[in-house]
Amino acid sequence: MENIKINLDNLIAFFFVAKEKSFSNAAAKLFLTQPAVTTKIKCLERQFGTKLFLNTSKQFQLTDVSKEILPIAEEIYKKSKEIENILASYINVDKGVLRIGASRSLSPTYLPLIINIFSDHYPNIQISVTEGASHEIIERVAQFRDHIGLIPKVPLSDKFTDLMISNEKIEFVASTKHPLAQKGHFSIEDILKQPILIPGEGSATRLALLDVFAKYKMTPNIVFEAENLEMIKKYLLTGKGVTLMFPAVLRNEIEKGQLRILSMDDINIYIDVQLIFLSEHLLSPSAKKFVEIALSTFAA
Repeated sequence: MENIKINLDNLIAFFFVAKEKSFSNAAAKLFLTQPAVTTKIKCLERQFGTKLFLNTSKQFQLTDVSKEILPIAEEIYKKSKEIENILASYINVDKGVLRIGASRSLSPTYLPLIINIFSDHYPNIQISVTEGASHEIIERVAQFRDHIGLIPKVPLSDKFTDLMISNEKIEFVASTKHPLAQKGHFSIEDILKQPILIPGEGSATRLALLDVFAKYKMTPNIVFEAENLEMIKKYLLTGKGVTLMFPAVLRNEIEKGQLRILSMDDINIYIDVQLIFLSEHLLSPSAKKFVEIALSTFAA
């Protein structure tokens, strides 16, 4: 078998320079000096006798050959990171860091219990948790920045494996100042006629909310849209609209009497809660144990 002639460090430097369209920005991302990155690019150019970048007075430009090899270089970089993660996870299965990405709406309810049980089995494994919107967690897992994601069920590409661990009830919520909160009885149509606060694109609660409107063949009167749950809560507290949310993220406001769940006997809306990870990525023993604990805990 013929040996690989290309230097992997030089190729990764090329990828970052091409992606950032800047030698200085690439150097910062790689924790190198700018001259070191420039040297790597010049070595690559000399080795294959071709120019990779054009510095014009107007803008930083990629040559034709750079445009052709850039997607391949990106794939090589991602696969290299994947190999590093796998090797690192098997150096010592009783030590290391397990990185979990979790939806803000679910992490307070699900993670403390799972982590508590997991820590009994692997006391020397550090767990690092990052919270974010569902689409942010999906992106972090795709980029190998998190080993596992905990999110409400949303459409995923084939490169992910998803395992349902539970399903969670979501509720219509309004400020106690809202007219509906003063009524003893109301229908789903009463709620759907109200000004609606809606989460951002890619949110599971957004999809569930729009499904309810579609089911009842009504058009939502959307007055406020935001990815940040805290922003939605603050707008909700003004009494100018209703929204659909996981009750757990509103516990403090409900206990303080600031918000009220608009419960109806004949309407129950649930969203599946799932763990996600890359299908082709071999989970470390500690990550597998985390998945097993989550499945067994909430299945019970």
